[in-house]
Amino acid sequence: MKSLSVPGLWGNFRTKVVARRFVRDVSVLMAANCVKAALNFVQGILVARWLGPELYGVAALVMVYPGIMHTFFDARSSEASVKYMTEFHSAGEDSKVLAMCKLGYVLDLIIASLSFLAVSVTASWAAQQIVGRPDAVGLIVISAAAFLPGALVGSSSAVLTMLGRFSLVAWIEVIIMSIRVGLVLGLVFTGWQVTGIVWGNVLATTASGLIYGIIAWVLVSRTWGASPLTANLRDLKGCRREIVRFLAYNELSALVGIIPKQLDLVLLGYFRNPLEVGYYKLARNLASLVTYLVGPLQKVAYPKLIRMLGANDTLLLRKKVRSLALHVGAPLGLTVLASVLIVPFVLVRAVGDTYAPAILAAQLLIAGSAVWLTFFWLRPLYMAQGNIRQWLKCNSVVAGLSLVAFLTIIPVWGYVGLSALQVGIQIFGHGMALTPLLRSVDGGHANRSF
Repeated sequence: MKSLSVPGLWGNFRTKVVARRFVRDVSVLMAANCVKAALNFVQGILVARWLGPELYGVAALVMVYPGIMHTFFDARSSEASVKYMTEFHSAGEDSKVLAMCKLGYVLDLIIASLSFLAVSVTASWAAQQIVGRPDAVGLIVISAAAFLPGALVGSSSAVLTMLGRFSLVAWIEVIIMSIRVGLVLGLVFTGWQVTGIVWGNVLATTASGLIYGIIAWVLVSRTWGASPLTANLRDLKGCRREIVRFLAYNELSALVGIIPKQLDLVLLGYFRNPLEVGYYKLARNLASLVTYLVGPLQKVAYPKLIRMLGANDTLLLRKKVRSLALHVGAPLGLTVLASVLIVPFVLVRAVGDTYAPAILAAQLLIAGSAVWLTFFWLRPLYMAQGNIRQWLKCNSVVAGLSLVAFLTIIPVWGYVGLSALQVGIQIFGHGMALTPLLRSVDGGHANRSF
């Protein structure tokens, strides 16, 4: 009979504990996201029915343009906040935790202000050239106004994530989604149409910023005995260069990510018409339900991978990543891929025959989302390693090729060709990111993850 050493028993016990916590945390967020997905699905179906394909496309274009401008400036500081606050907290460096928290809020407010200013200056051009409705200028500016209160969400969410308060995050997200759906449906039903969608989202985003901000502020004060306002950014001395480098590469990564993720709708509206945008938007909304799976998985995996890397537990990290890939990502991805078979039955019954042309596009986009879900663990792994430069390289190549393909395919093949292209982008992009990891394994090179 084989005997187990104390280190062996301790390693097995620790692995089981980590696995149980991961499942518990993901389950809480998944449950919340199931509620959110259901609410979002109902909202999308009813709004699509009430507005029709063309006005639905107009609403999509009015809201996507401000989103692109915000992404242009956004450095995704919340990811940096989670990474460095987790590391500082684990090392007991409370002053650095508070300083990093303050830095996140300051950056997000600056980014929100710049984004709002940029949208306000260019709204007239966007209304004419992209939306095709000169009278949409005011709605575009109003939509961008939500950036200011929404700036409180990023760093506040980072605080809750770093502290492992996933149950609280789940409740907040459900409450906010309920507010959003109630406002949008109520306003659209009473005849506000596109204006109702814009105002409903703006008010819900404002509520989101206030709720997250107040709760995070209380938690920070209770945990570290001070508020972020009292923090001194000079306490980050010695880490500034690394933080700035992370933020810079993350900003560039977000910037190039605009092309495959958000520029598609804009170019479709520019080269084709709002009707095709409406078909594509509905198809993309169905495919985006996968986000409610990917989001919780990445949110929980990211800080855990950071802690494993900080502890230099290579064996446990390797097991964790492989478990995420083989036991979580692959089964979920195959399940979503199989769901394309029921799309024709669900879509027409849900929104009516007027959206029947969107069926093929929805099937293609869902297939692309299945690829994304399968490899959900890649981005958290790269971010946890701080290997954001390599991630940026992958995104840059994908963005460049996507832009050329968009300009070639959209004018000729419209929304169906665009949907097929998105599948190829997902496969190519994740394949690029996966290749260096596979090479390191096959070549026997020592690294921090495999």
